[in-house]
Amino acid sequence: MCFRPPSIDQGPIKCPQCGGEADPAATECPHCGAKAAPDIPPMPGAPGAPGVPTAPSVPKPPSVPSVPQAPSA
Repeated sequence: MCFRPPSIDQGPIKCPQCGGEADPAATECPHCGAKAAPDIPPMPGAPGAPGVPTAPSVPKPPSVPSVPQAPSA
């Protein structure tokens, strides 16, 4: 429920719970006792931090050329 502050041209407001008229400056409905909701919705939680990166793996050694074979006769 949202009771807004009174203004010059604003009269009583309706309670969203029971429909009864309430003073705009009230914090709860005089008929059903419903509490006034804040005008601003709550902020969502902060996103989680990214995971810790893993250590890089050891690179493979370069291949070594094979030893040449002697020609066959």
